[in-house]
Amino acid sequence: MSKHKKRDGYSERLSVSFTAEQMRRLEEILRVRARQGEMQHKTDVIRDAVNLYLSHQDDIPGTRAAITRKLEGRLDAVEEQLQRQNDLLEKMVGFFRKRREA
Repeated sequence: MSKHKKRDGYSERLSVSFTAEQMRRLEEILRVRARQGEMQHKTDVIRDAVNLYLSHQDDIPGTRAAITRKLEGRLDAVEEQLQRQNDLLEKMVGFFRKRREA
């Protein structure tokens, strides 16, 4: 393992093939970023893309998408409970109004 890999923290290696169109688009991203003064390597852009993809997978525990899905489920349950309590409160108010009017 080279010193560079140890320093960056990347210990795993993978070989991936791309279509000509994918490579063209990747190189265009690099050109645009270079014009903006942000020099990057293809590997950095690919790692960013993989990280973005993984963070949006809701079937991987701990990802943003999974946490969002879990929180949405909890929020739905709280909203249902709040609605039931609101309905009950309205019934109670109606009951006491009728008693006062009687």
